[in-house]
Amino acid sequence: MTLRTRLSQLRVVFVALAVLLSFVGAAAAGPAAAALERGDATATGGGDTTATEGGEVAPAIATDDGAESDGAARQEISGAFSRPTYTGTAGDPVEIRHAISASGNDSAYLLIGGNRLTDSGGTVGFVDVVKASGGSTTINTRLLGTNESDVDSCSASGVDCDLEFKNEGGDVIAENLSELSGATGAGGLARPLVPQRYRLAVTNGTFIVRDSGAVDPVKVAAESDLVLREPTFDDDAEVFTTADSEVIGDGEGGTESLGALRENGLDRAAVTKGDRVVLGFESTGIWGALSYFAERRSGESIEPGSQIDHRVLADLLDAEEGVSLRIRQTNPGRNERRAEFDLANADPEDVALYLAEGESLERGDSDRAPSRFYLAIDTSDGGPFIGDPEPGDEFAVEFALEGTEGERYAFRDGQEPPAAFEPRSETDDRVSEQYPYHGSADGRVSAEASFSVRERYLRYDHVTADGDLLVEAGNETVTGTTSILPVTELSATIVRDDDEGPSRTESELAIDDGNFSVDSGLADAAPGTKASYRLYRGQSLQDSRSILVVDDAEEPAQLRLANGTTTNLTVTRGESLSNLTAAVRNVGQLQTRERLSLDIDDGRIVEERHVTVGPEASKNETFAETNAGLEPDEYPYELAIDGHSVNGTLTVEADPSVTRVDEPGDGENASEAANGASGEDGEGGEDGEGGEDEEGGANGPDGDAEASGDESDGGDADDGESNDGESDDGESNDGESNDGESNEEPSGGGEEDAPDDAPATVLPFGIGTRETFGGTVLVGAAYLLGHWV
Repeated sequence: MTLRTRLSQLRVVFVALAVLLSFVGAAAAGPAAAALERGDATATGGGDTTATEGGEVAPAIATDDGAESDGAARQEISGAFSRPTYTGTAGDPVEIRHAISASGNDSAYLLIGGNRLTDSGGTVGFVDVVKASGGSTTINTRLLGTNESDVDSCSASGVDCDLEFKNEGGDVIAENLSELSGATGAGGLARPLVPQRYRLAVTNGTFIVRDSGAVDPVKVAAESDLVLREPTFDDDAEVFTTADSEVIGDGEGGTESLGALRENGLDRAAVTKGDRVVLGFESTGIWGALSYFAERRSGESIEPGSQIDHRVLADLLDAEEGVSLRIRQTNPGRNERRAEFDLANADPEDVALYLAEGESLERGDSDRAPSRFYLAIDTSDGGPFIGDPEPGDEFAVEFALEGTEGERYAFRDGQEPPAAFEPRSETDDRVSEQYPYHGSADGRVSAEASFSVRERYLRYDHVTADGDLLVEAGNETVTGTTSILPVTELSATIVRDDDEGPSRTESELAIDDGNFSVDSGLADAAPGTKASYRLYRGQSLQDSRSILVVDDAEEPAQLRLANGTTTNLTVTRGESLSNLTAAVRNVGQLQTRERLSLDIDDGRIVEERHVTVGPEASKNETFAETNAGLEPDEYPYELAIDGHSVNGTLTVEADPSVTRVDEPGDGENASEAANGASGEDGEGGEDGEGGEDEEGGANGPDGDAEASGDESDGGDADDGESNDGESDDGESNDGESNDGESNEEPSGGGEEDAPDDAPATVLPFGIGTRETFGGTVLVGAAYLLGHWV
C-alpha cells in the first residue's frame, strides 16, 4: 500500500471523528426535545415526522436555536402528528391528534392554512396561527377564522402571541395576523371555512410570506394536512313511537337513553295520544354550530349517545343558519286552529333531544361529532304544541337546509374577524336565509315524514251488545287489539262466585305488536258461567265489566229451528196458516233477537217478523194471520232464522162449500161453467150434452154471436166485455147477442167437466135455446148469492 493511499484513509477517519464529536457536543449543549406521548420510532430529518401504527406518533427532531432580528433567541419546539392527513367535514368539529411542546417559557404554534393549491397554483385563501400544546386540538371548522373560534387563535385580542412575518427579502412586514395583507387570506373570511385542503405545521412563530401570498414557517417541527369534505344530507326521516318518560323511568324521571326509547317503543307512525313520537334526522355540516350553542347555553359538549337540552336545537333554528324544522297539522277542521310544534317554548319534560352516530352518511376519520339527532315529542295536552293534538289529527314533518340558487351564505361586511352568526341575510331583507355550505348553484334540500295521533284504547275481540266479555269454555283467554305500547303495565282481576265461594285470578295484560291477551282463570268453567272483570294500571282502575263463558265466542247467541217445526201442512183454500209452526230455539248463552221469515213458493206468500229468545230457551211462532189464498195445489215453503232454514210442503185443497163460476174466456183456454154440463138432459148439443163440441163465437160489435163447433164452454162466448155474466143492459152475453137471441144454434156438444174446486151442480129443469137468458140469470143469481161475494 502506498503512502498516498494511507494518508487518504487517515483523512477519512479524522473527518468522521470530527462529525461524531460535533453531534455529541450539540446534544450535550442544546436543550433536549420534549418526550412524546407515545411511540419510540426515530423521526426522519428535515422536519418531517412519521406516524407509527396504532395511532402512535414518532418524535420530531428539535429545531436549532435561532436569533431574532433584535438578537433575542427563540426557544426550541418539538412536535409530531398522528396522521399524515386528517379528514373531516366542513362545518363540523375535527380532532387533530398530535404531540407538541416548547422549551422554556415559549409557546409552540400550529399553522393552519396559508398553503398553495396544487391544482390552481393560488393560495387556499385562509391562514390562522393558534397556540397549541399537549396531545390534541379540536377545531370547530364552523367557527375557525371567526370571532367565536374555539381555539387560541392569534387573531383574537385576548390571546398573546409572539409572531414574526418576513418577506422573501428577510424584512419584517408584520408581527400579528391582522397586519398581513389580504392576499394571504388573513384579511377576514367572506364565509365559513369551505371544503378544501389546509396545511398543518408545528412551528416556533416565525414565517416567510411569499409573493404569491403563501405563508411558510421558517422552522417546522412537524407537518400534516387537514382535508375538509362537503357536508352531506340524508333525505329520509325516521319515525317511531315510545311511551312517556314516567312509564319508561318508572315515574322517577331522569335521563333516558335512545336505546331505552327504542326498546320501549314501536316502529310505527301512529302515536297514541299521551305517548311520544320520535323523529330522527341525519346530516353533516350542522354540528359545529350546534356545538357552539350547546357550549354557550349550558357548557355541554355534544357527543354521540348523549341527551342535551332541546333549546340548543331551537337556538340553531333561530340563528339564520339556513336550518329549519317544521311540524304542523295537515287536517284541521273548518274554523279550527291548526296544531303546530313549538320547540322554542317547549318544556324540557315535553321534548328531549338525543344525539347519535349516523347510519347512512360517510364521515371523515377525524370528525368528532354525531351526525344524527332525534326529537322525542310528548303528545299529551298542554305539551309542546300550539293547539293540543287530538286523536285523528295528522301531521307533516320537514327538516330542511335552506338554499336559493344564485345566493350564498355570507358574513356581514366590515368585521375582522367576522362575527360567526351574523350573516348578511340578517340585516338585508333582499337576501334570504342560506345554509353556509351550499354553493350558489345549490337549492333547498329536505327530509320529510308524517305521523298521526290516535286514541288510547283496548278493543276486546268478543263482547256482547251490553259490553260483557265472552270467553269460550276450555279457552279462558281474553284477547283483543290495542294502541297501548307494550311497556305499559296493565293487570286484570277476575272474580267468580260459585258454590264453594269466590274464586279470584290476577293476571298481567300481555301486549305484543298491537295485540293483547289476559288469562281469565275460567278454563274449567261451564258455558253460562259469569264472573266480574276489572282492569288496573298500577293501582288505578281503568275498566270494569262482566265475563260470560260461552260455547262459541264468535256466535254466542244462535237461534235455530228445532224439532216441532212444521214441515208438511194441508189447508183448505183461503184458510189461515195457524197450524204452521216455527219452533225457534236459542242454542247460545245470550238472549238475542233475529228475523224469522216464511217464504211460500218463491215469493207467492212472504211473512217476516222479529223473534226474541232468551239463552237456551225455545219459542213457537205460528202464522194465524196469514191465509192460504192459493189455487189448490202443492207449494214448497221455507222457514229461516239466523242463517238456519227448514223446508216444507204446503198442500192447498179446494173448499167443498164453494161453487166457482169463472168469467167467460175466449178461445180454447176459456174455463168451464161453474155448474157444469147438464148431461143427457141438456139441450146444448145434438146429443143433449153440454157443449163439449160447442164453440162459442165472440160477440161482435153488432151483438151477433157465433157458435162454431167443438171445445166450447156450453156456448158461453165472451169478448172480454162481460161483467159476471151480465151485459151493461142487464142481459147475459152467454151465448147470445145483445138482444137476447142467439143468431145461431150450437152444433154438436159433449159432456162438460166440473171445476176442480166445486162439484157439478145439476139444475132441475132443461134449458132450451130460447131459455138461455133466463137460465143464465138463475145460475148467476145462485152463484152470486151463495158464494161469489
